[in-house]
Amino acid sequence: MNTGLISTRYATALLDYASALGQEKEVFGRMKTLSEVYLQVPQLRIALANSAISRKDKKQILFTSIGGNVPSSLDKMADIILENEREEVVLFIALRYIELYRYKFNIQYGKLITAVPVNKENEEKFISRISSIVGEKLEIEPIVDPDIIGGFILYLNDLRWDASISGELTRIKSKIKKQDAENA
Repeated sequence: MNTGLISTRYATALLDYASALGQEKEVFGRMKTLSEVYLQVPQLRIALANSAISRKDKKQILFTSIGGNVPSSLDKMADIILENEREEVVLFIALRYIELYRYKFNIQYGKLITAVPVNKENEEKFISRISSIVGEKLEIEPIVDPDIIGGFILYLNDLRWDASISGELTRIKSKIKKQDAENA
């Protein structure tokens, strides 16, 4: 089974339908929640894969996992997914929807790694500044990693901007090794 093709068809249909109803942003949030919960809660995966659980119960389990009350477009798509027995690709559908939504609304996704938590105000200033440089809206996931010592590392799509102290130390070490090799 080609999960990429199947998930793309379902996600595209959901995005089109949700957009027609003005629910695309809310569905986007629910799909992000679903993708996180699906990976963190193995019982959800087990329940959706269990053929002994009825469609109605699977739908209830799915909706409970993403916060209860869902937009009508997502409700209808869940019915279609369950009716066609596509529960095994629900994660791929959610991930593909997120990807298509970001593409449609020109949102770049990235990760900001810092040594200590950054307060919301500074994070928003940083994101605003980077957004003005790249010319698109940004969705940044903050991550704290004390191993970088200080500064930050920013991932945007395939780009990596390393302004961390650990990165600078690594670059200095490499430069010294290269000079030693040339002098030997």
